[in-house]
Amino acid sequence: MATRARPSGADPRAPVKNCEIILNYDCNARCVFCYQPEDDLKPCSEKRMPFAAASKALYQGYARGCRCAYFIGGEITLLPDLPKIIKLAAKIGYPWIQVMSNGLRLAEKAYTDDLIAAGANLFRLSLHGPSEKIHDRLVGVPGAFARLTAAFDNIKSGGAELCVNMALNKVNYRSLPEMVKLVTGRFGVRDFNIIFPHYSGMMAKNSGLLKVSVGQAVPYLRRTLAYMKKAGVRPESRVLINFCPCNIPEAAHLMAEWDRPSRPEDDEPLYYVEGQTDAVYSVKERIRVKNPSCSRCVYDPVCMGFEKWYADVFGRREFRPVLKKPEPFPLFPLPRRKPAREGGR
Repeated sequence: MATRARPSGADPRAPVKNCEIILNYDCNARCVFCYQPEDDLKPCSEKRMPFAAASKALYQGYARGCRCAYFIGGEITLLPDLPKIIKLAAKIGYPWIQVMSNGLRLAEKAYTDDLIAAGANLFRLSLHGPSEKIHDRLVGVPGAFARLTAAFDNIKSGGAELCVNMALNKVNYRSLPEMVKLVTGRFGVRDFNIIFPHYSGMMAKNSGLLKVSVGQAVPYLRRTLAYMKKAGVRPESRVLINFCPCNIPEAAHLMAEWDRPSRPEDDEPLYYVEGQTDAVYSVKERIRVKNPSCSRCVYDPVCMGFEKWYADVFGRREFRPVLKKPEPFPLFPLPRRKPAREGGR
């Protein structure tokens, strides 16, 4: 099944501004690392955005220059209106329509085909372990790994593009090289994110089981980058999310969402279920802090700092100023041809 055509005459390297819309909070999984409180995950119509509100957000986003409709939740495949919302985004003219999902319902090929036919051409799914044992444990649903890999196949056979998020925690961080090998090898995915998590909601509640420091994770990040270089894996976007350049300076060029937009108008609108509107990078910067020594760092003028919760849980000692930019690790993203923000709040 063919996807919607890509924009004609556009520079494939030019940034694409996202209109990010949170359609719901309820979910059909029980991920122990979810950023939402457990009560938010239960089915409730009040935790779902009405079609009229989604429509208004899409029109406003397009008028503000957004060209990617980026739908997130909760688990948005629980919404009966999702195909209708996607069709509206296509009608408005969004060339990129992205669905973020845990993949459970997308294991149903007919449903996945329906979303693609409606206009969805990017699917960002979450993988949290290289095996059923780890992924199913973290997601809280027996058989989730098998359903996720079936969803991968359905998306690719349907002609849409598959993107993958991987959220690090104590249970899976040592398996990161194997996770990336699975994603890039078996499924041929080149657009994927390695995300350092926020400690809120279920993630905060389960921090005793899940917390891992940047210092613990960095050796496995380096092993993963070394594997990618050796295997000739060129990512389609910057792959490291919620890290600071001082964490692994040689990979600063592979990090996303640590630097503020050069102009306020370049920030991306974020629409909430409850009706309020914010801006993605403004939200990120409000939850971040810096050390006094950060003023000496070569990245200080653009770096938004590290998250406040991290300082509360692990302290601030891992964040030291980079006095001179190092030689970049010899692995560079391919020229951009999709929305600029890689995704993973």
